[in-house]
Amino acid sequence: MIEESGNKRKTMAEKRQLFIEMRAQNFDVIRLSTYRTACKLRFVQKRCNLHLVDIWNMIEAFRDNGLNTLDHTTEISVSRLETVISSIYYQLNKRLPSTHQISVEQSISLLLNFMIAAYDSEGRGKLTVFSVKAMLATMCGGKMLDKLRYVFSQMSDSNGLMIFSKFDQFLKEVLKLPTAVFEGPSFG
Repeated sequence: MIEESGNKRKTMAEKRQLFIEMRAQNFDVIRLSTYRTACKLRFVQKRCNLHLVDIWNMIEAFRDNGLNTLDHTTEISVSRLETVISSIYYQLNKRLPSTHQISVEQSISLLLNFMIAAYDSEGRGKLTVFSVKAMLATMCGGKMLDKLRYVFSQMSDSNGLMIFSKFDQFLKEVLKLPTAVFEGPSFG
């Protein structure tokens, strides 16, 4: 019984680790909410090592894990999300020089916990494919034009025309990011 509560506390501490580190950075002293939010999201991006992954590697990971064939409304489990994230970081470490290797397990844990906090606030243990793609495409590194092209491809039909309901859904998904770093009222 005592061991179970110790494990539970450790798990909760791991889930909060990124947020504790973010609060320690004291970003809340920044007056303008847009700058404050940008600093917080950049901190998350760098702490999770997403700045090292470009959009092309994200797309490759989506394809490798079959997310490109799924409907946007399909829900995936947290364990499948962990598999996607794992493949992103293991592929990243293969591309990095041995002197610049990242801690894959720590990066997986931080990003997984952040995504769950941001997109599964109800605790259902499932996220939509569109949520996963929107968040990872937004938070990854790479050229802005490439990222925008990819995002547009996810919101457009086969004729290249934007589907406004998908654009609306994309905005809702992306606006969950400021909420996840406690800046929701500024952008709600």
